[in-house]
Amino acid sequence: MKPVNLLKLCCLTLLCSLTAFTYAQDENQASLLLDLRKSRASYEVALQKYQNDTKLFQEQAISANDYNSSRNELLSREVDYQKLILRLISQQSYITVERAIKYQDERGNRKVKITLKSALEGNEEYLQQFEDHFDIFIPEMRSGKIYNIYLSLIDNGTKTIISAPYEFHVPSMELGKVAQADFELLKDAEYLTVSLNYNNRKDEKNIYLQKDASSSQIDISSMQFSQETNLGSNTTYELNLERFSTTDDIYRLQVTGLPPQISYDFTDIGSKVTQIKFAQGVNMKKLSLQIYLPDREDEAIVIDEPIKFQVEVLHGATGETAGSEQLEIIPRGRGRIEVRANNLYHEVTMGNDVKMEMRVRNGGSRRLDNIKVTAEKPLGWDVVIEPELIRSLDPEKEEVVTVTVLPPTKGVVGAQEVRIKTEAMAYNVKVETEDKVVRIQVKAAKSVLGIIVLIAALLGVLLGIVWFGMKLSRK
Repeated sequence: MKPVNLLKLCCLTLLCSLTAFTYAQDENQASLLLDLRKSRASYEVALQKYQNDTKLFQEQAISANDYNSSRNELLSREVDYQKLILRLISQQSYITVERAIKYQDERGNRKVKITLKSALEGNEEYLQQFEDHFDIFIPEMRSGKIYNIYLSLIDNGTKTIISAPYEFHVPSMELGKVAQADFELLKDAEYLTVSLNYNNRKDEKNIYLQKDASSSQIDISSMQFSQETNLGSNTTYELNLERFSTTDDIYRLQVTGLPPQISYDFTDIGSKVTQIKFAQGVNMKKLSLQIYLPDREDEAIVIDEPIKFQVEVLHGATGETAGSEQLEIIPRGRGRIEVRANNLYHEVTMGNDVKMEMRVRNGGSRRLDNIKVTAEKPLGWDVVIEPELIRSLDPEKEEVVTVTVLPPTKGVVGAQEVRIKTEAMAYNVKVETEDKVVRIQVKAAKSVLGIIVLIAALLGVLLGIVWFGMKLSRK
């Protein structure tokens, strides 16, 4: 058995990590080193005995059985030593994560590329004592490979796998070589844990994902990608921007696909912006997009018809698109009831009624359905409304409603209030309006006899005045 230079180099590299591993796992490593020393000593004793017995057998001083027994003992000790060396290789070989790069593919999917490297390090000076015995390694022990490496990506918060495939298999890695695993992220993350499983050991590394320096892309996403908004109002889309590059470019913001009647603003923490720049080391940014709808529909803006538009981020220098996201807005009409009356104050004599007209108008942008007019009246009063129900009323249209108030025929004098209430439905949404209050002053009725007596008294006074005047003129 002669040492081989290549074998020496391999063994030196394999055993170079004894000291480093001792600090990491003191008890296991100490036990392994003691077993390794004992096994080496047993091997050396068996080797010395075999060499002596070989000479004795050649001189026919011992039997063939004794010689074979000595050789078998050497082989057994050699195998024991090899087992410990294999165990050392298994414990000392480890995988490092060289890079973890987050990027976007052509379809816009978020992906992560992991680069692994097989490594061994240790105290070469300490391992020189094993150099004389490197020739016991068999060829299978010289490959320096790590077999069956499994890795997955785990969310730091929920501790669940957030990658597809859930587990990536690397069949083998040669010492000092690299391997790559490509994952699709099922959940967006800036930090995650790379879980490695190999050589009956599990290793987890909490890492920050790098950006692809060769890419200059901006990913735009919004949870509220489709919103319903009433005409005459506005809505807000919260935008999340993620940079997939390491450059400090300035980006310009714009919206395309909206009719000119619809205006918009980008805001960053309440301030309007048209350009953005990512700070050093910052790859995430949040913006708000406000969309303002006009009061009325037209050919380009139709109620209940979705309007699709694009939010785009452009490179400030070249004007090329760095990222875009499609959103949509659905204009909704808003029903509004307007109730008008020429006069809300009336005077009436007891026993008479009040008849008035009220105009119910649709001042909104959506048809009103099932418009119902009701009244809250004082006790003993009666109110007749015609019609009580208007089936539908288009925008800008109105209907005349006749309200007849019937006070009690006797016993009630003074001011009273009748409250007119109106309600309707517009696109299955209840529409209410401000109540109208009608004030009615009820006066007591005067008797006919009293009026005749009063008139007679007035006539008597007038006749007396005339007679008195005539008598004075004769004197």
